[in-house]
Amino acid sequence: MCPLFLPCHIGCATMARKAFVFLNGHFHKNDHKLIDRLLHEGKSIPLMIAVDGGLKFMQKFDFALDYWITDLDSSPKVEKDFLRNTEILIHPSAKDQTDGELALEFCLQRNVTDITFFGWYDLRCETDHMLGNLMLFHRLTKRQANCRLRFMDSAQEICPLYNQNLTLNGYKGRRLSIVPLDKTITLTLKGTEYPAEELVVRRGQTIALRNRISAKRASIRLKGAALAIIGDK
Repeated sequence: MCPLFLPCHIGCATMARKAFVFLNGHFHKNDHKLIDRLLHEGKSIPLMIAVDGGLKFMQKFDFALDYWITDLDSSPKVEKDFLRNTEILIHPSAKDQTDGELALEFCLQRNVTDITFFGWYDLRCETDHMLGNLMLFHRLTKRQANCRLRFMDSAQEICPLYNQNLTLNGYKGRRLSIVPLDKTITLTLKGTEYPAEELVVRRGQTIALRNRISAKRASIRLKGAALAIIGDK
């Protein structure tokens, strides 16, 4: 289904290879501080994309917005002039994709290679949406295999991985769990309380849960598909 485009002027952020996507889910009270820090730490300006009710969070903390993807079914009241520099993409409410999948597709069409989702789960026991969002990385083709997806809030970070290496800097003391998605994975961990070397983990086994990062620089080397979940201390 093709969206209705309502074009507005967009600045140089359209050339970004990175995007922050704000879904209509739960936001912790300190998430705005995390996002502000990430914006200032980054070397490039990400595309700022709100999806439907994710606009509410953007308005509350006055984050500049490049795109708003919406079907208007859970959109908040829009403050005057907030969307003056925003391009609005309106989809029909009856569609075959979730808002999160639409946002991912939008980013991939623009060759974005680093996508971070915020507000990716809620507190209304909508486990189907949460799991659906975490499985979005299966939409990536072989050509897009190097695209980095992350799901973040101020308490945790989830990185879907497929035949990838991941270096973790500055995470010392935080929990690390690896959840296999393939039938088997092969896992190498360095800089963790329980290191591993070519450890075979079967889907359904819990041996790779609740490890802890013990060094300033840790690494994950993975063969297969899994979720790397970094929790708080």
